[in-house]
Amino acid sequence: MRSAGSITADCGGSRVAIVTVVEPHFENGARPCDNQGMTKAELHELVDRLPDGAVDGAAVLLGEIRAGRKDPEQAWFWTREWQEKEREADDDRAAGRVMTYENDAEFLAALDERTKPLDADA
Repeated sequence: MRSAGSITADCGGSRVAIVTVVEPHFENGARPCDNQGMTKAELHELVDRLPDGAVDGAAVLLGEIRAGRKDPEQAWFWTREWQEKEREADDDRAAGRVMTYENDAEFLAALDERTKPLDADA
């Protein structure tokens, strides 16, 4: 599944945010949320080891999945780490630290221009 992502970097003394659609890649095709053959007993044991504050969040997510409101294949999107990056991307967009391109070719040309060596025109 695809999601919007944001990369923020310093480029030539100015802060640049590049926003594009990315497909998350995980080694061996496994995602952090993959069940990997976990039994219900193992899941209960995992829940028992959660800190008290995390139980509510896990319960909300599991309830949403059970009710069909969240796709279990996209549970990675709701991880704390991914949500932090989503908020960072939202902040970049709100502050105008983004550029919009009409098509892939325009985006790739701009990326090539920003990443070429300083002496490439010499």
